Amino acid sequence: MNIHRLEIFVDLSKTFNYTDTAENFYTTQSNISKQILSLEKELSVSLFKREHRKIELTNEGRIILPHAQKIIDDFTNLQHDLNDYQDAKNLTIEMYTIPTMPNYQSFNLITQFLKQHPEIHVQLKEEESNNLFTALKSDKCEMIFARTFSFDDDKLEYIPMEFDSFVAVLPKHHKYAKLNKLDIEDLAHDNFLILGKSTNLYTPVTDLCHNAGFNPKVMYEGSRVDLIMQMVENNMGISILMEKTVKSFKNNNFVTVPITSNVENELGFFRKKGKHSEASEVFWKFIKNNIK
Repeated sequence: MNIHRLEIFVDLSKTFNYTDTAENFYTTQSNISKQILSLEKELSVSLFKREHRKIELTNEGRIILPHAQKIIDDFTNLQHDLNDYQDAKNLTIEMYTIPTMPNYQSFNLITQFLKQHPEIHVQLKEEESNNLFTALKSDKCEMIFARTFSFDDDKLEYIPMEFDSFVAVLPKHHKYAKLNKLDIEDLAHDNFLILGKSTNLYTPVTDLCHNAGFNPKVMYEGSRVDLIMQMVENNMGISILMEKTVKSFKNNNFVTVPITSNVENELGFFRKKGKHSEASEVFWKFIKNNIK
């Protein structure tokens, strides 16, 4: 049903004058007449009696009038609700991130941004590293904070934020615990507790071992850094983890030792190239202006 025709019908039921209704809709009298005739044809009833240049509602017209007004009111409310939703959507950023994001300075920048822009909402969702870029490219989110060991994708734009590197995490009484730096091949006979294939750290760690000439004895493979740290503290093995991630754990039962052969990686914000929401543009500009 044509809402505009209903609006004309309701207005004409108030003015009972084609000329006045035409002026209200900034159109011609003949067009008003055509719209009313089309509505009558659609409803298969006569809406107005036309006698001696005067019009009045028919009985059918009186029945239809309150329903027409309700349809118009409901449609107006629908438009308002959709506009409110769209406005809220334009001021919301859905961001997927690695689980360890709070360990990085980039998390503090988000906090600063929200303080300066309380009108914008950032919805953070943790996701394993290997799923982040897939989620971004399939439009499950508008932005991601991710780790990359190499980045080359001309369909994405990227703000590099900070670097991180691997360290050996050892029980405090490990024979290499007091070294300033160690070669990873020195750990060839230890049990390895590592992040699994759902993260993007599994392959770099195993590659470090393979390049050093040995296959790591993996005792645990999973996604929980806190569990790995607890196992190291309990002398169940050693781990190779990101230095900034380990720094968030305060405990005297483990030590971290830099390794000589390392793989530097970079963390940053990514989004698809193209048009973005107002909130995304404001956030992207803020991050660029506040990189240290």
